[in-house]
Amino acid sequence: MQQQMIIYIFMPMGYKGGYKLLFKIRRSVPANTLASNPDFQKLSIAKGTIIEWLVQMPTECADITQLRVEYHNTQILPFSGSTWLYGLFEPTPIRENIKIDDGPYDLDIYAFNLDDSYSHEYNLYCNVEPVKPITPGEIMAPGWWDQFKGLFGGA
Repeated sequence: MQQQMIIYIFMPMGYKGGYKLLFKIRRSVPANTLASNPDFQKLSIAKGTIIEWLVQMPTECADITQLRVEYHNTQILPFSGSTWLYGLFEPTPIRENIKIDDGPYDLDIYAFNLDDSYSHEYNLYCNVEPVKPITPGEIMAPGWWDQFKGLFGGA
C-alpha cells in the first residue's frame, strides 16, 4: 500500500528561510522482491532544493529491505553509485542540498525485500525548500542587459 502526502511547514516569524514542504511516502514492499527487479514508486515533489531526508524502516526489516532514490536517472540517496540504503531502524535525518529545477519533479524510489514470507515497509520524508518568489517592491540585482546598457550611460 502506497501513501503519499504533502505537509506544509510554516516557520516562526522572523525565520528568514520561508516555509518548507515535506513530502512523504510510505510503501510496503512485497516479499521476494529482488534487487534485480526492485519495487518502483514515484514521489512527486515541488521545484526547489531538497534540504533534508528522514528515513525509517521498522526493525523487523533486519537489513533485508533496502531502498534508493533517483532523480532523472541519477542516484541521489544514498550518495554513492549503485549502493542501497538499509538498517535505519530509528527515524534518521540526512542533511542535503540538491537543487530540483528540471521537471518533471518526481523522485524514483526503488526498493527490494529479500524476505520470502513477509512484506516490509519503509517511510521516506523529503523536506523541500521551494524557490523563493519575487515579491513586489523587492530590490533585484540588475540583469546582464541592464548592466551592459549602464556601461554606455543607458538606464
